[in-house]
This record gives sequence, C-alpha cells and structure tokens, in this order.
Amino acid sequence: MLFDNFNMALSSIRSSRLRSFLTLLGVIIGVVSVITSVSLGEGVKRQISDETNKFGSDVLTVRPGKALNKDQKGLVVGINVFGQASTTAALTESDLGVAEKTNNVEVIAPLNLVTGLPKYNDRSFNDAVIIGTSTGFPKILSQDIEFGRFFDSTESEKKVAVIGAGVAEQLFGENVPLSKSFNLRGHEFIVYGVFERFKNASISQGIDFNNAIFIPYSTAKSISGGTAQFYELLVKADSPNNIDKVSADLEKRIANNRAGQEDFTILRANDTQTLTSTVIDLITLMVGGIAIISMLVGGIGIMNIMLVSVTERTREIGLRKAIGATNGQIMSQFLIEATVLSIWGAGIGVIISGLLNLGIRIFTNLQPVIQWEVVVFACGVSIIIGIIFGLAPAVKAARKDPIDALRSGL
Repeated sequence: MLFDNFNMALSSIRSSRLRSFLTLLGVIIGVVSVITSVSLGEGVKRQISDETNKFGSDVLTVRPGKALNKDQKGLVVGINVFGQASTTAALTESDLGVAEKTNNVEVIAPLNLVTGLPKYNDRSFNDAVIIGTSTGFPKILSQDIEFGRFFDSTESEKKVAVIGAGVAEQLFGENVPLSKSFNLRGHEFIVYGVFERFKNASISQGIDFNNAIFIPYSTAKSISGGTAQFYELLVKADSPNNIDKVSADLEKRIANNRAGQEDFTILRANDTQTLTSTVIDLITLMVGGIAIISMLVGGIGIMNIMLVSVTERTREIGLRKAIGATNGQIMSQFLIEATVLSIWGAGIGVIISGLLNLGIRIFTNLQPVIQWEVVVFACGVSIIIGIIFGLAPAVKAARKDPIDALRSGL
C-alpha cells in the first residue's frame, strides 16, 4: 500500500510539473542558501587560518582602532565587530620608532598604502595596490620570491619595487620583468623581484598581495607628500616563547607614545582568526536564518498546493473510500505526496548548491567547503517542513465524507 501511495504521489506531481516546481522554489532557495552560506563561511575561515599561518605564531600585528576587548590577563573577552579604525589616527613613524625599541623583537615591517596607477608602455593596472614597507618584510612573510630578490637596506630610499604575480602578468605579460621599469605617480620604478603567486591572496586587511607592488616606505613617503601613515605594523619576536613579553612591552610603548590613548589593537594569530571568524559566523547565522524562513515559505506553498489538490481530487477521494480505502490510507497518500515534494525540493537545492560552489571555486579566489552534516541538516529540515505543512491537507482529505465527495464530482 505504501508503494502504491508513493506511485500515486509521483503521478500527481508529474501531471502538474510547472505548478509543482513553482511550489518548491521556496524550499530550493532555502536549501541553496543554507548550504552555500555555510560552505562560503567555512571556506573563508580556512583561508584565514592559512593566511595567518603565513606569519607564524611569533608575529604580532598592530592596527589602528580598538578591535578587541580584553580582560586584565589579556584574554579576548569581546569583539568590536566594526572596530574604530575609520575614526582613529593611523599609526605614525613615531609609533614605528618606539616599536623598534621593544625588547626581544627580531624585525618590524610597517605597511602603508600609496595611491597611484602603475603604467608600463601602453599597459596599466587599475587593481594594483601600492604598499610601502621595509626590508624586514620578507623575514615576516613566509613566501618565496620567484624571480629576483627583495630590496635591501642600501636601497631603502631608491625607486625600486618587488611585485606580485598578478601585477607582473598585467603589466609585463609572460616576460620576466626583472630590471624593467614602470611609471608610478610620474616616477620610474625598477623591478627587483616578483613574488610567487599567493595561494590565499588576501593576507593583510583583505589586500590581494598578488596585485601588490612593494616599495621602500621612505620612497612611498617621498612620492606621496612627505608623510608616512601606516595601516599596519608587523612585529616578529625573536622567539615564539617571548610573544607575550613582546606584546605587553609593545602595547605599553605605543600607548605612551599616543598620549596614553589605547586607540590601537595588537593582534596575535589566534586573535585575528577570532576576530574574522566571529564576523563570518554572524553573517552565516543571519543568512541561515533567512534561509530557514524561505523554507517555511516553501512549506506554506506546499500546504496551499496540497489543499488545492485535495479540492481538485475530491471525487477521486470519494471513489477510493467507496471501494474500501480507510482514512489512514487517504491521509498517508497525501502526506507522502507532500513529503515527496519536499524531498525533490531538497534534492534540487543540493544539486544547485554543488554547481554554485564549483562555479565560485573556478571563477573567484574563494574556496567554499561543503560540509555534509550541513547538507543533511538542510535536507532534513526541508523534509520535516514538508511533512508538517502537508499534514493539514492530508487530514482534510481523510475527513471527507465519501457520499459528499462523490456527489461533488457530478
């Protein structure tokens, strides 16, 4: 009997394919939203973890703005999601100077941004990011240079550059650009080196280092008006065991230099992951909530279409009851039909999610990670919603009087 009910449910759905598909849109959109949002969130978190490992456990990041709330022991107890970086003064050369006096520091690399459009012959690259930094930058970043080398201390005021793989491709094509010069803000810069392609491009503040041009920060200061304001200081301790000591000393020195104002944040690797992961989790939770609402709307759609189906098939219900079908069998038939609809919606949603995630991997730098427990959860929720919202039409069908049902069909 169950198999017969299943076959009748399939026949009913096939007889009105368009109506059935439109009914399932809410469920499909909900399943796609849940799977895709969680997959993207998990993928971004893993990329952030990989990016953080680029710097290692012995590296601290100093940024303007108070992004973390800590207790007296220095443990993170809260996060200011939006921070205060937009309203806080940038880090200055004076901050860099006192940071360099911190004990147990091996090297410091300041990072500041310079606007400008790099040009080579008739080529230019609008997406290029110009970063002023120091000779210590390669010691902090675990990334090989594919061609050439990084500039040294004797070249800290020269117009030289080390470029990302994306810049090399856009400006110089397939040619190795070593010793070639390009124009930036009216100045000619010589290419000293090209970084290997970064697998996870966004390493610092969301900046794509594949599209970055690294120049000495003294040179960056001279071509941008004589001031250097840093959006970040990267501080490498002489040992991971000294990271707590360096962090405390660094915080005290910079705070004193900024007139006692602790309007800056010192981040360790796990702090950075905590900060970004929390934001991603909040966004994922919000999108997931909207997706669940979409599934509920889809459930209401299933209920409405099943109620219409009950009305249209009143004579069929009467005939089945007249030849001996019980209320339970009638109810089972319509409940199975609602369940099959929700299963189809979940299945289509999973297929679309897989294709969407594949497209994101191919056409963007994002690497979404599909978690199968989330797929099972999304499918399970959609099926439960189908059963719940299919219950009312099934009960209505089961309660129909066979005589009235047959009479209504005349």
